[in-house]
Amino acid sequence: MKIIIPSYKRPNTCITPHYLKNAIVLVNESEEDLYREAIPNELMVMPDSLGGNMARVRNFILNNANDDVVMLDDDISYFGFYEHAELQKMPAEAIEERFENFFEMAKDCGTVLWGVNLLADKMAYRQYSPLSLSSVILGPCMGITKECPIRFDETLGLKEDYDFSLQVLNRYRRVLRFNKYHYLAKHKDMSGGCSAYRTKLREAQQMALFVKKWGSAIVKWKAGDINPQVNCPIKGI
Repeated sequence: MKIIIPSYKRPNTCITPHYLKNAIVLVNESEEDLYREAIPNELMVMPDSLGGNMARVRNFILNNANDDVVMLDDDISYFGFYEHAELQKMPAEAIEERFENFFEMAKDCGTVLWGVNLLADKMAYRQYSPLSLSSVILGPCMGITKECPIRFDETLGLKEDYDFSLQVLNRYRRVLRFNKYHYLAKHKDMSGGCSAYRTKLREAQQMALFVKKWGSAIVKWKAGDINPQVNCPIKGI
């Protein structure tokens, strides 16, 4: 298993590598020296020409990792869960061990993709539904097996994670999401990353392509919304 963190224009502000020191950080070739000075993690370097499109970046990872891969955003401060209504933050060793277990369970379940709860709010903790089989898995934490033949749609560089989940659901009829565990990320508080090239116009264009690809019965979106609502027709937990 490899944990790989794509990072762009954040050599001094990326958070996840300091939490998960065994993770590999994927950087643009032009920023390699800056990241080597800022973090001690192993680096994976890609051509600058692949930047500006997260689908291309993620496909580069899948095509070069040669292993089960956990892709993580670079702004995650911790993984955790709730026990007796109290937040339990997990040390790096514990979450890495969980990742290994998650891959085993995903393969036993017959799918190539797993993820965790998207919300850190304890009110969203689904204590009676610890697993979901038809909920989307999003980019901040995606576990993809080395056997996965699917690749990210490079025409959807900003909604690639939603689309990838639907591709897996369409082919394997299930994904595996662990609702007990969640991450805390600081998407809105950091410059760099996708924020460096995301605009309202580009978001709207990408969303229109995403809706067109899967149909309005599956992908619902209102102008001005940041994220779509995905209604997967596959019956699951």
